[in-house]
Amino acid sequence: MARRVAGEGRRVRLGAIYSAHGASHGFVLVLPAVLVSLRTEFGASFTTLGTVATVSTMLYGLGALPAGLLADRLGAPVLLRVFAALSAVCCVLAAVAPGIWWLAAALALLGAAGALYHPSGLAEVTLNAPGGGREIGIHGGFGNGGTALAPLVAGAVAAAWTWRASYALAAAAAALLLVLVRQVPLDRRLPPQAEAAPVAVGRGALAVVMFLAAAEGFVFQGFVTFLPAFLAEVGGAGQAAAAKGGVLAAVVLLLGVPGQVLGGRLAEAGPAALALRYACLYGGAVLAGLAVSAAGATALGVALAGLFSLLIFLGQPITNQLVARSTRAGRRGAAYGTYFSLSFGVGALAGAAGGVVADRSGLAAVFGFLGLVAVVNTLGGLAVRALLGSGSTGQVPAA
Repeated sequence: MARRVAGEGRRVRLGAIYSAHGASHGFVLVLPAVLVSLRTEFGASFTTLGTVATVSTMLYGLGALPAGLLADRLGAPVLLRVFAALSAVCCVLAAVAPGIWWLAAALALLGAAGALYHPSGLAEVTLNAPGGGREIGIHGGFGNGGTALAPLVAGAVAAAWTWRASYALAAAAAALLLVLVRQVPLDRRLPPQAEAAPVAVGRGALAVVMFLAAAEGFVFQGFVTFLPAFLAEVGGAGQAAAAKGGVLAAVVLLLGVPGQVLGGRLAEAGPAALALRYACLYGGAVLAGLAVSAAGATALGVALAGLFSLLIFLGQPITNQLVARSTRAGRRGAAYGTYFSLSFGVGALAGAAGGVVADRSGLAAVFGFLGLVAVVNTLGGLAVRALLGSGSTGQVPAA
């Protein structure tokens, strides 16, 4: 009986964390869906609005490192509550913003609040499900769902009512999320095996994994930034084409949900096998990106973009698992904080770099460019495998 109750508590805990992951991505993606409405109401240029988005995104990424340190000190459940509460407050402030600079401040704070999630949420998942690739995959799938659906819902609400209603709905979702994350107990009792994994990654391999975070974030951010515009290009231009591009982009991103779950299954292996699988997946992404560039804005290009999406999302649970396998429980938050600071911080540069490529060679060429960047991930995965060698078993996780 006690075991069944404990199992139910674990499922509730993980379910709340999964929901928080989807919400963390969704809250910051309301802005792209309402840019046109904001430009009309406030008379702001796209440069101004783009700067607002960049500041919010940078804080979302770079704030992950201090958030990870706080997660190790205060406990992940505390930060999950703070994340949900601050997100609700920031969305309310955005909904009632009387001017563009009020809105900019609210969205900057929203980005900073979102930074609290990843190091605390992933630390909580990996510490309560040690070695659980399946749980990491489901966690990633919820993130994909939030990334794909939030812009669609926010855009539909803004079209039917106003952009303020989109942020009001986000505030209501954050308030509901606060109720959910309160189901995560504040106690920091962990399963005994969480303190030391039976097979671990050494310091050298961990350093390479952190370097790969930068390239991984660059590829991911470049992909999600230019995917809607590329898909809108298929079959013509105009307002209807832009709407079609948004819908197709959501469909392609939703492919990441089964991709993350399957990637979680692939992550249930030893570190050496994980590194080799990661290298193979990103090797496929290199070829898929170059193939999109060659196919251009065609039906084949759309299919290949979907394959590119699937491959990079398959790889994400594997890197999350490598980070978990390489750090002690007491430093898990800091490890994920470093990882996501590098990933989102460097990834924020992909918009500018991809824009230069698109202006010179077209939107399809952006995918070829991202495929070339993914060579770094392929070689890095092989480097991790080489560093682990045959003697990876039994290494002490890095502090």
